[in-house]
Amino acid sequence: MSRTILTNQTRTEDEAAIEKRAGEGKLIFTRYRDRDCAVLLRGNRILAMQALSSRKNRIGSIYVGKIKTIHKNLEACFVEIADREICFLPLKDARFPLVCGRRFAPGKDALREGDELLVQICREAQKSKQPTLTAHISLANEVAAVSLGAFRIGYSGKLSEEARARLSGWVDKLRLKERDSLLTIPLFPDPDAYAPRAGLVIRTRAEECTEEAFSAGVEALLKEFSSLCQRAVHGTCFFCVRAAPPAFAAVLDKLAYPWEYREIVTDDPQTFRELQDHCAQRLPDKPVRLYEDRQLSLASLYSLDTKCREAFDRVVWLKSGAYLVIEPTEALTVIDVNSGRYEAGGSLLDSSFTVNKEAAEEVARQLRLRNLSGMIVVDFINMTRKEDPAKLLDLLRSLAKQDRQKVRVVDMTPLGLVEITRRKDEPPLREQFEEKERQGTVR
Repeated sequence: MSRTILTNQTRTEDEAAIEKRAGEGKLIFTRYRDRDCAVLLRGNRILAMQALSSRKNRIGSIYVGKIKTIHKNLEACFVEIADREICFLPLKDARFPLVCGRRFAPGKDALREGDELLVQICREAQKSKQPTLTAHISLANEVAAVSLGAFRIGYSGKLSEEARARLSGWVDKLRLKERDSLLTIPLFPDPDAYAPRAGLVIRTRAEECTEEAFSAGVEALLKEFSSLCQRAVHGTCFFCVRAAPPAFAAVLDKLAYPWEYREIVTDDPQTFRELQDHCAQRLPDKPVRLYEDRQLSLASLYSLDTKCREAFDRVVWLKSGAYLVIEPTEALTVIDVNSGRYEAGGSLLDSSFTVNKEAAEEVARQLRLRNLSGMIVVDFINMTRKEDPAKLLDLLRSLAKQDRQKVRVVDMTPLGLVEITRRKDEPPLREQFEEKERQGTVR
């Protein structure tokens, strides 16, 4: 579907503020520390960064795989997706699989060794771990995501109440719950045969759609998903039903919101051509520019080395003179807030909250910039006013909504530690560069 869905309808922020923020932002594709990278810049600061894999991106690829072994004690099975390539599939992610070659009904039949089933790569191999699969296949476009094994129509938690009500009305007009041919995938002529069901989630970007574009997007997505399931049933073992999109496409979808940048800039001609083709369909309102100055690299032009230093430093200084200490460990990431050189201009009660407010904004940026995930514990400065902890948590939750990854601000413990979780899709930024650092290419 074409990405021509922007309208003048109300958004989650004032449009003037959005335009101002986009005007300050650039999404850059270049080489940095001998790696192809994507960098989201706003003003003089980096908001997000990702090193693109030198290998072909496979996350999202869909295969007809074969179960080699099932380990009940691990609650997982090992699936072969290509000759001698074995992947890990948790059984909790295979409760509603699409099994090819035999009649299978979830809840009645059990998976068996030798079964062929549709699987999707959701995480690439990391260190000694094999790639991770899911049998709950999903596809997405700008307005919605459809998933095998889901049984309802859901809405992004980032949608405003007004937008959700409007979109819910549009969904009702599509009569999806009554049109089983859309949400149930008939694979066999036998009416008693199991027909996999798919659920739908309406994405945040749907808020920008016209009703016509929204309806067309949902219809196109469900049609593509049904066609994919049909091809899988008639495909051979190890058949790649759908290849993953190029690496930069995943970056455009997951690293930044479209309204966070005005243009896309790259200094690589091939990437420029690929971006032009991709954006013509998906982001027609975003210009793609080729930077061609051979005297000054794109990374040097925007001083990426200086700006990126804080993404690897243990200490991050704040404008007020306070600072953060960020300590990643095996189990979690600990962030300590210190008043440092901050000079209080008012009462101590006001000062502690002022520092914590500034620190909260920087914590949110650092989580995204460093791509920290899992459990994060933040030790803020002690606050004595009873209302301040709740105000700080509200601020953190508001900031978390600006992150492209799912961030959950859990609570504040009796000791004053704030617990946060953040979903992991890619390794932390430091790990993305570790291999080159070990080889001595980074100085």
